[in-house]
Amino acid sequence: MGPIRITNGAIDMSNSIFDHNRFRWGIGIDDAWTYAGAPPPKSIIIPHLLRITLPQGPQSMNFGETRANTQNALDISKISLTESSEPQKTGVANFLSKNLALHLKENGVQFVRCWFQWNLFQPRVGRDGTQTYKFPLDTFVRTMNDHGIQIIGVIGNGYERFLPKYLQIDKLKEYIPHLSASSREIVRHYRGKIGLWQLENEPDWWLQHFASDWRRGGIWLDRNAIDTILGELQEVVHEEDPGTPTLVNLEADRSEILMRSYSKYCDILGLDFYPNYANPGLKDLSKLRERVREAKEYSGKQIMITETGYPSGPRIFGFDQKKQAGYVKAICEEAYAMDSISSLSLWRLADPYWLSFPFQENNFGLINRQGIPKQAWFVYSDQIKKAV
Repeated sequence: MGPIRITNGAIDMSNSIFDHNRFRWGIGIDDAWTYAGAPPPKSIIIPHLLRITLPQGPQSMNFGETRANTQNALDISKISLTESSEPQKTGVANFLSKNLALHLKENGVQFVRCWFQWNLFQPRVGRDGTQTYKFPLDTFVRTMNDHGIQIIGVIGNGYERFLPKYLQIDKLKEYIPHLSASSREIVRHYRGKIGLWQLENEPDWWLQHFASDWRRGGIWLDRNAIDTILGELQEVVHEEDPGTPTLVNLEADRSEILMRSYSKYCDILGLDFYPNYANPGLKDLSKLRERVREAKEYSGKQIMITETGYPSGPRIFGFDQKKQAGYVKAICEEAYAMDSISSLSLWRLADPYWLSFPFQENNFGLINRQGIPKQAWFVYSDQIKKAV
């Protein structure tokens, strides 16, 4: 990536991988903990009632490959992080980062969108006022940079599973100082190494996240939360990494989105598009064109598809791998044909052993939990190569 210039207070992205002169292809990574050598969060079994730590199988991300020496400590078809020592966990995480970068490069994927989840960097809020930070994604970031894979880093995501222990989540005025301090540490540490900073996640959908038990606490019911949180995160990026553009992504399957109220906090507006989230029948994607037109008209910003996908299961609900592959092909062709879209990021790379709710959330990966690619992975690779 070339240098990004700031002219008259505006970021010039003409030398960024996220400029609008060429379409870009990306993938979302949900399990940042894997590349940090950290354990997964508790799985959501019954929203608001039951969360448990489930057994973790062998690490994925081997893309269907096996290593000749299965006794090797870095054999990712055998190793489970929960059963490993700390040095082994670090070694496996580093190996997985390199392996991922190589395969993404080989298949033409140009960027990853990854949670920079708060509790990886700050496991707990110090009750005595002192705060300790660590940066376990250093190897992941460096490896992506070294292989020319750009990164969209998502900061400030308030999903309950991402929050440090002892954090106050009922009063906005107590939440914001901690959010600001941790985000500053993260952005300052990775200054110049991230292609795009995403601020929080789907601010127009926070109440739905709350209902699904992804978010907890009274702050999400505060009518000032959106402006306060997005404004604070925007200020953090502008002050700590002023040459890097910002992104706000919106859940875009409904028409009443107030684009202007969100777009003032970002340089790029992202749309998350899931027409088949609750219905397995493949739908006409013409609705995407309408959403993109609205977003461009009302925001005046560059538009990208930050999330879209189709679950490969549960089969009992009518989802399967063949339909997933069909959706990936259709959305790639539709998005690539639209001049108003600069980038497409599929959700998501792989299905983790960690489970969420509703059940289809656990099946959006293009690769299964054992590291075996689904049909959709090959379709996506073919679409990228055909476009290039």
